[in-house]
Amino acid sequence: MILLAASTLVLLIFARTLLVTKSRRSPLPPGPKGLPLIGNIHQLSRDAWNKFTEWKRTHGPVVHIKLFGQDVIVLNTLKAATDLLDKRAAIYSSRPQFYIVGQMLTEGYFFVFQSYGELWRRMRRAAHESLRNGAVQQFGAIETAETALLLKDLLAAPQRWEQHMERMAASTLLAACYGTDPALSADDPAMKLLHTFTRQIVQSGYVDGNLVEYLPFLRHIPTSLAPWKKAALEWAPKFTRLFGDLYSHSRDRVINGGRSDSISAMMVENQDKYNLTDKETAWLVATIAAAYDTLAGVMSWWALAMVLYPDVQKKAQAEIDSVVGRTRLPSLEDLDKLVYVKAMLKEALRWHPVGPLGMQHRSTEDDVYEGYFIPKGTICIANVWAINRDPTLWGLDADEFRPERYLEPTEALAAAMADTKDEGHVSFGFGRRICVGRHLARDSLLLNMASILWMFNIKAPLDASGKEIYCVEDSVDHGLVVRPQEYQHRFEPRFPDAQAIFESHKESLDM
Repeated sequence: MILLAASTLVLLIFARTLLVTKSRRSPLPPGPKGLPLIGNIHQLSRDAWNKFTEWKRTHGPVVHIKLFGQDVIVLNTLKAATDLLDKRAAIYSSRPQFYIVGQMLTEGYFFVFQSYGELWRRMRRAAHESLRNGAVQQFGAIETAETALLLKDLLAAPQRWEQHMERMAASTLLAACYGTDPALSADDPAMKLLHTFTRQIVQSGYVDGNLVEYLPFLRHIPTSLAPWKKAALEWAPKFTRLFGDLYSHSRDRVINGGRSDSISAMMVENQDKYNLTDKETAWLVATIAAAYDTLAGVMSWWALAMVLYPDVQKKAQAEIDSVVGRTRLPSLEDLDKLVYVKAMLKEALRWHPVGPLGMQHRSTEDDVYEGYFIPKGTICIANVWAINRDPTLWGLDADEFRPERYLEPTEALAAAMADTKDEGHVSFGFGRRICVGRHLARDSLLLNMASILWMFNIKAPLDASGKEIYCVEDSVDHGLVVRPQEYQHRFEPRFPDAQAIFESHKESLDM
């Protein structure tokens, strides 16, 4: 009987392989040779974007690999990524299953990880209308207050600049999402739990983060033998309770006539319109709040750029002085006039994307692209790093931090700007999955960068002997998000009256 069953299984596998081969007709895209069963998983490291970029030179713009039998294609050029993820978005807008982060930790409600379907469409519509370009203007007071707190912290303890930027990013999004008061410390309980949640998310959502994503039978391992399962089961109810309570408290404030300048307030007023339950709405708002880690990461890479490229820092400061002067701080109304600073933000997002591989898409139908077959269920990874550093788009100096490229665009760059919806990079993602909070992020980042450069010179850290430390661009991997190596950059006031002017500005904000 065992021999008969084994023979039948072999015949079935052979027949399925024959049917798949006949049905696809076109070959799979080229790629590196893998090993039996495990495919190419052994060839990936935590900085997989570098390996994918290497394979681009060997195999071309679309590279096919296997991860434990799962088909994966890597899109290494802007053309390939936009052709599939933008122009064929109808069949490339879903997600892999994300068993741990998408089902266990968030119960299927974290819409960034949801498959393309009815619930995702309802949640996406609600998020889009709350965060569209015009709607985010209501968060101006929050952004102004948080920027002032950041400057205050940098004056008091500049050596902790990275923690200050993380506090600012988390507090900004918590206030925008829930109408909460500014978090004055990174030790705030809600901030600490949000930080833990975000770390779980970015680690579990990586391309090869957990074998259970490719080997479903591992889901049935007893909890006592699976630390990942034990951790997820312990944290999931805490996260559900955290975000449920935050939304519930915000909803109660709105009902009782409290603050209405928050995303939660907009959800309370329009929840029936979007056909969302309280739990679905709570998780929708949580998805937006959890994006703070990417804001903080952008600020960290930008600070490193200011140290490595002091001429860029001086040019930005000269523009800020010409537009704002030295008798007041920059305001949101100044941002449109700060052309070089806006180009600097584009460059910061392009030069070192905090998500060098973006978020994985999944195809929902068989497809053929450039003569190659892409099976239904293929995971599609846009190599954001390779696209953002492509010298055919951004110039031969694409590895350099040079905002001027956006002010003197070549024909290739002009075309790339059109293909990236005038972003000048692909760090916000593609198609129907493009980052819904990009407008809020852009305003907050611009105001923080302009205000910091108005007040401070950012300089390299010093060693024990007083000599400047040579900083490098090494990445520290957190999973989906990468940050630069930690340095104690120096934030020194630019001119004698800077602190006094800030103090008067602080008083006007009633801080």
